[in-house]
Amino acid sequence: MFSPSGSRRPLRGLRAVCAGFEECSPKYEVRREGFPYAAVELIAAGSWDLVSAAGQWRLEPGMIFTYGPGVRYSLSARSATGLRKYFVDFEGRGSEAVLLSAGLTPGVPTRLANPRWLQDLIEQLIDTARIEHPQREKVGGMLVKLVSERLRIDQEADEPRSSAASLTFERCREYLSANYLEIGNLALAAKKCGVTQVHLCRLWRKFAGETPHAFVTRKKMNHAAELIVRGHVAVKTAALAVGYPDPYHFSRVFKQVHGSAPSRFCRPRRLVVV
Repeated sequence: MFSPSGSRRPLRGLRAVCAGFEECSPKYEVRREGFPYAAVELIAAGSWDLVSAAGQWRLEPGMIFTYGPGVRYSLSARSATGLRKYFVDFEGRGSEAVLLSAGLTPGVPTRLANPRWLQDLIEQLIDTARIEHPQREKVGGMLVKLVSERLRIDQEADEPRSSAASLTFERCREYLSANYLEIGNLALAAKKCGVTQVHLCRLWRKFAGETPHAFVTRKKMNHAAELIVRGHVAVKTAALAVGYPDPYHFSRVFKQVHGSAPSRFCRPRRLVVV
């Protein structure tokens, strides 16, 4: 997660002031009477209950909702395991209008056609805050613009999300999201989902634009990064925790996903807003 530090700078258009992801407990519950920023949350795994002045909904993976100043809502965990969500908080002139122009109504959820793209952009925002580079803020600004554009585009699904194929995909994705740490054999995972491995791969290419193996690997490397950065565990320990007994293999895969070696994540650094 990254957040602002130091003195506040003048607002210049839309800016992300905070972005991150949360692995939540079954007892998770938050109630807000309002929030100082325009915010978007993406449900990555698990089942949740959202209640706002506009109504109440059950949130599933691939759904987003927004809130901000003057928006009252509560969000609570519904499922017992595998609860994960991403968030981005915006500020700047017209930040709320940008979300409204994307077709998002505060306090009302919607489903994205390709939620992986928004998730990837949020993860890139988080990673950008970790790097030491003179172009960090410029890259962060470009990512924020991409986030706002994806929010608009990804609500325009090519196929109704209630189709049999999409419902099967959502069911499989929820299983993989909740059990990625235990998944070592994709064929066995597919069997648990009630489909063949070939069918699972076809579903992932169709609805996520990647392979289920890449999805599980990214989830594992994100978990490992969280252990290293926030849990302060050794690289070897993090590797074992995500099913990589060979630390050298783990380091190669970690670098492929995050763009830098896990040893760099061990170094203490100040996370600043991009």
